[in-house]
Amino acid sequence: AALVERKINLLPFRELKEKGLFTIQHLAGSHSEVLLCRLGEVSLAVTTEVTNLGSKVSCSAIVTLGELFVTLKKDMDPEVDEVARVLLQMVSSSPEFVQKAASQSLGIMVENVTPAQAMTALMNMGVK
Repeated sequence: AALVERKINLLPFRELKEKGLFTIQHLAGSHSEVLLCRLGEVSLAVTTEVTNLGSKVSCSAIVTLGELFVTLKKDMDPEVDEVARVLLQMVSSSPEFVQKAASQSLGIMVENVTPAQAMTALMNMGVK
């Protein structure tokens, strides 16, 4: 019974995280200036959720990172190293649908940040 209670209590928390990630996606698309002043913190928070044990939250975070790259483009350059590290980790050690989402977000990252920044981050992570 305690396990069931715990799952019930965590359910709203997971939904809250998903709503928060959706809000970040919305802000990136319509009010990016709000995110730019705290982009490092926002990126870290989203990247942390990529490794969430709940696959749905993890996928939402991965999609959110892709949206940040699409809308903020080169403003995301300082975040590339950490994001690439986490996404590459997910590509190599996750269920197939999470791997696919992580791979897509990596592709979006490469298309939208400074090419040298993307190449350096991917090569550094690949070597490790």
